[in-house]
Amino acid sequence: MIQVKNKSTIVTPATEAESIDRYKAIVHASDIGAWEYFPDTESLWCNDVYFSMLGRDIKDYDFSSSNNLKEVWIDLLHPEDKEIATNSLSAYLENPEGTHESYFRMKHSDGSWVWIWSRGRMYHNEKSGYGAVGTHVDITRHKKAEEAIQRERILLRTLIDNLPDTIYVKDIKGRKIIANCADVKMIGFTSEEDVIGKTDLDLFNNAIGLRGYEDDMSILKTGEAINNREEYFIDAAGNTRWLQTTKIPVRDERGRIIRLLGIGHDITLRKQSDEVLNKLNEDLRLQSEELSKQADDLKALNRQLEKQKEQEMEKAIAQGKFEIASEFLHDIGNAMVGLGSHLTRINRVVEQNNIGNIKSLTVFLKTHQTAIASAIGPQKAAALISVTEGIEMTHTDNAAEINKSITELLNIITHIQEILNIQRQLVRGHKGAHERKLVNLENIIQDCRSMLFASIDKKGIQFAINIQPGSYNIKGDHTKLMQVILNILKNSIEAINMDAKEKNIAINMHAEGNVLELSVTDNGQGFDSKTADLFFVRGFTTKKNGTGLGLYNCRTIIESHTGTFDIKSDGPGSGAVTTIRFAI
Repeated sequence: MIQVKNKSTIVTPATEAESIDRYKAIVHASDIGAWEYFPDTESLWCNDVYFSMLGRDIKDYDFSSSNNLKEVWIDLLHPEDKEIATNSLSAYLENPEGTHESYFRMKHSDGSWVWIWSRGRMYHNEKSGYGAVGTHVDITRHKKAEEAIQRERILLRTLIDNLPDTIYVKDIKGRKIIANCADVKMIGFTSEEDVIGKTDLDLFNNAIGLRGYEDDMSILKTGEAINNREEYFIDAAGNTRWLQTTKIPVRDERGRIIRLLGIGHDITLRKQSDEVLNKLNEDLRLQSEELSKQADDLKALNRQLEKQKEQEMEKAIAQGKFEIASEFLHDIGNAMVGLGSHLTRINRVVEQNNIGNIKSLTVFLKTHQTAIASAIGPQKAAALISVTEGIEMTHTDNAAEINKSITELLNIITHIQEILNIQRQLVRGHKGAHERKLVNLENIIQDCRSMLFASIDKKGIQFAINIQPGSYNIKGDHTKLMQVILNILKNSIEAINMDAKEKNIAINMHAEGNVLELSVTDNGQGFDSKTADLFFVRGFTTKKNGTGLGLYNCRTIIESHTGTFDIKSDGPGSGAVTTIRFAI
């Protein structure tokens, strides 16, 4: 605080010269350039700050001579600003009302340009007459910042107007103050002016507009944003469009919400693709269910056939009557007819499984991958194509597997029919001598595997066939040899514990010298030596409903083919090995 020691001191008014010096000191201290213009002589007086902001020294200029306006001011103006600045000053001097104000660039001593804000006023007194005084302020930094902001504004506007997503800004009342080209077009207008100042209620006079307006008010009130919400609206053409919408509040430096920024990504194409894909998946699911149902029917029929065959065969052997065998063959023939009908039905379903539609969809997606990628993104487009290709591959593989199974079953039916024909001939002429022909043991093994495949697969048994290269033709009874191998394999299947971790059956066959050896190895329950001695006693059995004729008949059949039949085990739980040898 400034203290006045002597209150009675009389302060005399400053002289005019003192006042002028004081004002000049104030101007100098404020780092503002000062000037005074004398119209009658067209001369200009400037202070040292006027020149220092241009990197110049006031001592380099002569103010004693008249008509220095050109040297001190006009020659330093930027060529683009010279006409405007001089015309502005002349107009003011002719009509000096209020304050003169203009902006222009002046040349710095280093060759750069300094932006100047010039202000001045006319004055008149009796001594000096008319004149003008004013100031120069260096605003270069402000101008550069303003230009940078303007460039960024232009770049930002160019960016948002060329993005495919809708981008908009709303004020605190939900009215649009910025809307890019995509947003204007999406709403159904032609220019931004058509939507500025309007709320969603104004733009969509329906439930969709109410939903958008209420969302805006909630965000502006609570500050809680909406992120990636999928929502629909009806465009000007009446079409349903889908947007993935994000709305966030904009705050000022004090944290107050002053704006709302919204971005919408058009996902209409993705939604339509999802609908097509969902419908396709549903159709495929229904087809799969139908195929699964047919497969279950086939398995049930196979189980029924196997059970019927076992029951009738055991009955025929126990009673030893060829008449019963004849009836059994007739029943099998009827079952084959039913099996053929089911296979035909399944084949029709497979043919109706229109894989071509899936392939066409895959080709369509690949052809339009670029368009889809622009709508849902490259990664999602690639994922959509990958999923469709996977579905195509899965159903192609399933169809191929079913076709393969049908072919195998038809082959089995053919073999069974051949066996039936042989058995019928045997039943009709069992009193005569049966003619033996060359048979291939490898083919018999494969036929037996096909006939028992359902039982093996049901129990989860790992079944292996290892046949060394060579010729395995012998002269014998095809049907009876098949009966032997089927009996051995069925015994091995029944001997394996369903709860065992490993379930294995292996057939090995090789020829060495004049001996052909076939062995069947399993890891089933096995047996002790006492039981082994009784296996070939007629009537002995370890099965609850067995007849005791199985292994006895097997050995009899093999011995009738000049072969040997043997079965061994290392003890209970150690499995068994059945070995057949033929002289060749």
